[in-house]
Amino acid sequence: MGLLSRLTRLQRITLYLLAAFVADWVIARTIVSSQGLTLLNVLIFFLLVVLVPLATLGPLVRRITWRVRNRLLLTYFLVGVIPIVLIFLFVQLGSYLVLGQTANYLLHQEIDRRIEQAYVSAERKAPEPGDELLPPPKWSKPGYKSIARDAAGAYRIAARASDVFITRPFDEKLLAGLLPEIASVQVIDGGTVSFRMGTRSRQQNIKIILDSENVSPPPPARGWWDLGIESGSPLRLESLEDGKPKPSAILVYFHASALLARVFSTLGQTAFVLELFLAAIAVLFLFVEIGTVIASIKLSRTLTRSVHDLHAGTKKVETGDFSHRIPVRAKDQLSELASSFNAMTERVEQLIVEVKEKEKLEAELEVARLVQAQLFPKEVPVLASLELAGVCNPARVVSGDYYDFIPIASRGAAVIVGDISGKGISAALLMASVQASMHAQLAMDTDTEVSTATLVTRLNRQLYASTPAEKYATFYCAVYDDRNSRLSYTNAGHLAPILIRNGEALRLESNGTVVGIFPEYPFEQATIDLQSGDLLAVFTDGITESEDARDEQFGDERLIELLKNNSGKPLDDIIQLVMVTVGKWAHDPSARDDITVLLARKL
Repeated sequence: MGLLSRLTRLQRITLYLLAAFVADWVIARTIVSSQGLTLLNVLIFFLLVVLVPLATLGPLVRRITWRVRNRLLLTYFLVGVIPIVLIFLFVQLGSYLVLGQTANYLLHQEIDRRIEQAYVSAERKAPEPGDELLPPPKWSKPGYKSIARDAAGAYRIAARASDVFITRPFDEKLLAGLLPEIASVQVIDGGTVSFRMGTRSRQQNIKIILDSENVSPPPPARGWWDLGIESGSPLRLESLEDGKPKPSAILVYFHASALLARVFSTLGQTAFVLELFLAAIAVLFLFVEIGTVIASIKLSRTLTRSVHDLHAGTKKVETGDFSHRIPVRAKDQLSELASSFNAMTERVEQLIVEVKEKEKLEAELEVARLVQAQLFPKEVPVLASLELAGVCNPARVVSGDYYDFIPIASRGAAVIVGDISGKGISAALLMASVQASMHAQLAMDTDTEVSTATLVTRLNRQLYASTPAEKYATFYCAVYDDRNSRLSYTNAGHLAPILIRNGEALRLESNGTVVGIFPEYPFEQATIDLQSGDLLAVFTDGITESEDARDEQFGDERLIELLKNNSGKPLDDIIQLVMVTVGKWAHDPSARDDITVLLARKL
């Protein structure tokens, strides 16, 4: 029990079938006229051929059936071949059993008819030639009729009617006339009943008393397919001396064609038509099976080839080869899958190229960011009466906003904020052009009084001449004179700066249009004297136009309130507070604009 419990269910079933096979073989060796494998042996052996490998060779079977083609072949074998074989065995066994029993029935009918004839002769007291009248044995009774064996061992038909007891020879000649042109008949002394198909053979332990083949052989087979059938049945036999039963059996051997010809002889010509009809059905079935096999092979080839192509394609993709394409051989779902795979690998290949280009562009943008970072002021000019601070937070890698502090000899400094139209590289390039222009102009005007209107006018002409028509910039340029605390400025379409003075907010409104649109626009200059404690904030629209989840903008009022409440803090802290507050307000960071803030406070 311990060993059996460690086996799998399939292995236990296999052992049981193997034991049944051995037992069946042992039993078959003891059956009269049986030699070799019977149908039951064949069936069990066939099952063992399938189950033993599955039970004992599991890893090997799994390895063999790893490929879809082999798995389909195994499926066709289990679903198609095995049922057909089992049906064939079932039909063959059933047919042979029916035919064998039919032959036995006809044989016993003939034997009973001969016994009845002997009894009629006894009743009429009219013996026929060969009959023998004997004194009725003491053990017999009127009405007795059977087959008996006399003291010499001869078989005779015996019948008693009243005081008449007739015996008639039951010999090989009589056996040959029982089923003429159908089968041969044998009488066996003792033994058991058997049933077998195939070539007839003899066993050494069988004692044949009577054999009709010594008088007349049975009809020969009509072909290789016309197998012989041997079927046995008990023969009622008594001893003529004491009436005791004697164990005997009678065997009938025939070919199926001979028996069927006798059974269907009453149909006449209809039997031939029926035979043709059955033959036509058999041929049709054969062609259907052949067509099914061919269709299955083609289907399996299509499926396995498509799966193999997909597997090869995935292996290529696994190695990084996205240029491999699966061949599309038909117009079906698997071919559509192959086309989808090809489209996917093509798209992946394109994406890889795009990613490489993007990585290259990002590397170039990183270089541009580093270059642009050098354009922003590295140091804040130290003035006697004015404190300055500024920051630019790009929406992308590079910014289109521009702010700058440019010292002007010992007189003061220029304070500049610009917002270039657009984003990204184009805006950053234009920003660099603006920065270069402003530095060049202020470098030339160090010995004279600087006019912000002149600076903006020159910048406007330069941008108009060197940029496309759709490119422009809002620009705020202010010059602070450290000697008299006067701020001169020109606002070219930029947002009005906010001046916080004594807790109140003033707006330094625009006095000109954007630069880069009109080549000869007359820009003007305005001035304002700063007072101690004044806080000036110059900013871009990335602050006031930031939107929350309800699409509500941050707006000027919130910025003014934030500056008023924190005007006394250090400028860097105020800038940090503005950036954090606007960052929390913005709902979609990916849609925000560049944010630039520049603060100036009069000391």
